[in-house]
Amino acid sequence: MKTIDGSSKLSKIIRVVVLVMISSIIIYSCYVYHNNCVYNSIKLTTVDNKSVEFGSANYDVNSLIKKVEGKVVSIKKNIDTNVLGEQEVIVEVKKDNVVKDVPFLVNVVDSVAPVIELKEERVTITSGDDYDLTYNVSSVVDGVDGSIGYVKDINEESKMYYNFNYDANTIDDVGEHTVEVVAKDNTGNLGSSSFILEVVAPRRVYSSPSTAITYNAPVNPQGGDVVSIAYSLVGAPYISGSNGPYGFDCSGFVQYVYSQVGVNVSRSSSTQIYDGVGVSYQDAQPGDILSWGYYDGAPTHSALYVGNGQMVHATNPRQGVIASDVAAWTRGSGTHVIAVRRIG
Repeated sequence: MKTIDGSSKLSKIIRVVVLVMISSIIIYSCYVYHNNCVYNSIKLTTVDNKSVEFGSANYDVNSLIKKVEGKVVSIKKNIDTNVLGEQEVIVEVKKDNVVKDVPFLVNVVDSVAPVIELKEERVTITSGDDYDLTYNVSSVVDGVDGSIGYVKDINEESKMYYNFNYDANTIDDVGEHTVEVVAKDNTGNLGSSSFILEVVAPRRVYSSPSTAITYNAPVNPQGGDVVSIAYSLVGAPYISGSNGPYGFDCSGFVQYVYSQVGVNVSRSSSTQIYDGVGVSYQDAQPGDILSWGYYDGAPTHSALYVGNGQMVHATNPRQGVIASDVAAWTRGSGTHVIAVRRIG
């Protein structure tokens, strides 16, 4: 009968343990080597132009990725599209259960020009009028820089402004002139818009009994009430042929306001130029009727003077009843006040 002593048993156990350890090390080394190869194989290629417009609400990181070895499983770090400049994006890519953070740079840019809003596409003035071109610019706004103001004198170093391009040598001549509005933002983006400035020659003012002026005319006792009622109707719609109470044309508005203080005036612009007595515009008082027209003296529009160079009138279907600056309306409409009538 053969026997195995204790030392032989121990040697065998040690050999088994060593073999297990060596096997484990080999397996782990193969695992690490494989994962390292997979990790190094994870690559990401981006598009050539990695730029995003400032303020982009629907920006998508995937739109900037051209090719990826693996699968993008999450975005660990994204950009803020409301901040200009270069920013880092970090995406998490997974392949064969190996995950790798892959960074790349994205540039947030401003390439959109300022937006210019004009009041009118055509402005008519009389030769010799001192017209301010900025009056026809409603707003100039840039998505990044906000509101942009007018700058008279500009040079190559000027930033964020709007200005006008036109032929200064002929702009005062009778005829049509193209005025270009040019706006520049802080990034250097340029926007433009244009309108027609029509300069007409002054004509001899037609004189008739309707334009005769009475000096030292008595004050209109209802003037204050007329002004209050006129202002209360600002915002009412323009309705051709209507004299209220829910809509007005120009002469119907004047007639309606006066009817509310118990005074009768005629119905049309062509007859209101004869109502009351004529006074000069320099002596106009709140409540006076302003008759408007061209240089042939024929009335085309009626309004109520409310003081301080202002008037309230029913203009057109787009604007309705509004308060206006008399001088500005003269420049913008091509008409002027041909008579001022005071109702006693």
